[in-house]
This record gives sequence, structure tokens and C-alpha cells, in this order.
Amino acid sequence: MIIDLGTISPKKVSLFKVGATTTVSNVTLSYAYKEGRLPPGLAIFPDGGIAGTCGERIFELDQGDTTFDSDKTSFEKTYVFTVTATGQFGNVTSDQAFSIDVVRQTSDKIGNIIAKPRPDSTSLASFQSLINNTKIFTNATQYRPYDANFDTKIPSFILLSGISLKLLSYIQNLLKENSYNFKLRVGDYKLALAKDRAGNTIYEVIYSELIDPNSGANDSFTLESHGLKNITIQLRTDTLEIGADAGLNIPGTEEDTIYSNDVVNIQEELKAGLTVNNFDYLPLWMQTPQSVVRGFRLALPIKYLQPGAGAQALYRLKNEINYDPKQLDIDIDRLIIDDNLGTTFNDLSRLTYTGDGSTAIFTSPYRVTKPNHLIITVDGLGVTDFSMLGDITADTPHISTDTVLYSTDVNDPDSSQIVFDTAPIDGSTIDVKLQPTTFGKRVVTTFDGVDTTDGNTTFDNNGTRFTQEEVTFDRKINPSFQLMFSKSANTDGITHISKEPKLVRSV
Repeated sequence: MIIDLGTISPKKVSLFKVGATTTVSNVTLSYAYKEGRLPPGLAIFPDGGIAGTCGERIFELDQGDTTFDSDKTSFEKTYVFTVTATGQFGNVTSDQAFSIDVVRQTSDKIGNIIAKPRPDSTSLASFQSLINNTKIFTNATQYRPYDANFDTKIPSFILLSGISLKLLSYIQNLLKENSYNFKLRVGDYKLALAKDRAGNTIYEVIYSELIDPNSGANDSFTLESHGLKNITIQLRTDTLEIGADAGLNIPGTEEDTIYSNDVVNIQEELKAGLTVNNFDYLPLWMQTPQSVVRGFRLALPIKYLQPGAGAQALYRLKNEINYDPKQLDIDIDRLIIDDNLGTTFNDLSRLTYTGDGSTAIFTSPYRVTKPNHLIITVDGLGVTDFSMLGDITADTPHISTDTVLYSTDVNDPDSSQIVFDTAPIDGSTIDVKLQPTTFGKRVVTTFDGVDTTDGNTTFDNNGTRFTQEEVTFDRKINPSFQLMFSKSANTDGITHISKEPKLVRSV
């Protein structure tokens, strides 16, 4: 018999747990994976917890757009696996099969936006001393100390959950008006419960409210409405050079509007350009009614605890500990995107050649136009003395013979060759791979050697084709990525003054 544990969606945190009973007295059972397949990103731990965040690598076609029988089809994947329960003396053992269904809620890839303060070392050490205090948070009362999703030693909090991911550059461009450095105050300790649909408490969390001193501020206000003069844009240099986006104000012009960085305004600025399923991907404790309140809360998690352990821990925090959470600085100058598009780029296209002392031209494994798109090493040493050669395709190609400048729509040549200034010596090892980060407007994966122009998956003559309009490739790095605020104050971008001989300003 297979026991069905339920369903989970990509980017959801697993709260599944298995357990067994025995008639043998004084036996502590531990659990381990035996065989089968778990959903991607999940693992079984000795206490029976199935922990992790469900990954994206499940079966899909055309990002959910493929239809059969004149009806849109959603795909779900059932994962079946066997768990072994063993007594501490090895005298009791039993196997049981379980299943979990993975069902997509959306065809989009989902991520969360996290704010992570960076307190000084002294403040951080004091905070971590509190988190690690075993007199308050005993080992037996902690909820899933092995699960990174419930680790609070590095303070962080959710700003937006369940966003449909876009290019990082796209998200950065949304942060133009209301998003700049902000500081929050830490409030009192509070307790919240996380309950399933049947009303069973899964875990408890002690958290501190975060108070926004700018809460309730208008999106913007005019200086004139407050009896103030307009701000004149100034740049003072002997020699001035400005390279920037079109949004940079021109010296000599005036600005009469100030934008506020109330947290709500920051959230709304992001929501205006992103599809957000904020509630569905919130932590379970925010989805659970606490009195009459349910939904997003601006809060700093302190500790996740087993059901029933929160009240006592909260009492001890308030009455037996000298640490005041208000001493923790919550200064935010960046946002963390906890997932990133394209982090699973196929590294198999990497190629290695052997030099013969005379050959200077090699085939590139990537269709690129510029040398800085590639990292090439010869016998382990990086080289830059090479150029790219290939047939460029574009609606309107532009070639300047003086600078050999190529401009194309998608920067996608039909083929590419690597041309060394000097042929690598005989016996040398030439390693060719893509730069750690590249950005593309249209990336296509094809099967059966066919590249078509439409966006549909086809079978039969054209083979199978998957497309993604905007992809960020970040290979071999943490999928989380930091986006710095481009402004540190609400007047940044309005008044620019420099006494340097040269000012270069870019996005």
C-alpha cells in the first residue's frame, strides 16, 4: 500500500512528515530514504521530516500552453518513494511507500523578494547568541533545525512572495522612484501559529514586528505644496562626461517632486511591473488567522518551534533575557531575489581543444559575437588575445569597418569561430566556456536539430522546441541574487554635485 501525503507546488516549502508506531517499549525510531524518487529539492531527515523547497524541474510543455483534446492541460507528477523506520538498537525496522503529487499553480517560474539587514558584527553576534540560547530554545522544542527555510541565525524577512520572475535588469528598472535605502524599527516579541487546513498546528514562530517610520506616507508630494522651492539639478566639474539612461536629469533643469520610500510604496512599485501571487506563497504562519489577522506581515522571524513550545519560550524571552531586539539595526540597502532565471544552464556545451602549434581558429560551442562573452584558458591561464568570427543575422545589420562593430536584433550569429592572434603551442589544453553571467533577449532550446520561428512546441517534422523569451544565465553560482538600490536618499537622482575632474554616471 502507498500512503498519499498530498500535493506541493514548485517553490513551496515542504512541511511533510512521516511517522511510524511500534509495540516495542522504549524505542526511538529514526527514518531514512530507501528507494524511489522524491520531488526535486526535498529530502528525508531522521525525525521523519521531509524538508526543502520544491524545485522547478518537473515535466511541462510550452510553459503550460500545450493543449490536448481542445482543452488546456495541466500536468502533475506523482513521486513515489520508500522510507525505512529503524529503532535505535536496530531491533525494529519497517518499510513504507509514500507518494507526493507535484502540481504547478502557474506556468511562470516563481521567486520571493527578501530583505536582509546587514548589522555590524557586534549586533549580529548578540542576535545570534539569543537564537542559539538553549535555555530558551531547547533542542527538543526547535522546529526543523536542519532545514534552511527555518534557520533564523542570519536575520531576514519577506518583502514580497510569489513573484513571477523576470530578468534581474527588468526588476532593477522597476526600482526607480520609491525604492531606496530604508530603516525599520524592531518591535516587541509576538507568537504566531502555523496551522494546516484541518486546524492542526504544524509549527509555531516567535517574531518581532518591524515598524516602518514612514508608514502611511504618500507615494509622492510636490515641493510647492509644502511651501518649498524646486530643486535645481547641478553638476560641477572641470571636464564633464555623463553616460546614463534617459532617466538621468539634465543639469540646469528643476525638479519639484519627491518620492517616499514607505515599505508599502516600495511593494507597490514592484507589483506594478510584476505578477505577484503574494498570499499563496507566504509562509504558512502568515496564511493562518492569528485572532482576526491573516496575510502579509512586516515581521522578523526570531525562532521556529514545535507545536506547544512557543508560549513558554515567549515568556522567558520577555522575563528572563536581557537582550532587547530593538538594538538590532534594520538598515536595508538591497533586495534579495531568492531564485534566478536560468541557473540550470547546460554546462555540457563546454569544449576542450588541444593545440598543435599551427591552428589558430577553433569552433566556438556558443553562438556569440564578442570575445568578452567567453572565458578561454590555455593550460589553465586566461587569455584575451583572440577575436570572434561568424555570420551575423539581423533585420537591420550595422557594420562599421573602422571599429568592426556589429549590431543585431538578438546578438545571435549563425555560427561562431574563435580566432587566436597566435596559435596555441603544440600539446596545450584550450578550455572554452561561457562567461559566468550573460543576458539574452531570446534563448531557444531545440531538439532533433531543428530551430523554428514560432513559440509552440511541435512534434513530427519539426522536432520538439522549448522557448523562453527572457533568460538570465547564472552558471555555477548561488541562485539568489542581490539587487542594490540605485538611490540612497529621496533626493538622490535630483541633485548631483561632483568636484572630480570627470564624472561618469551609468545605470
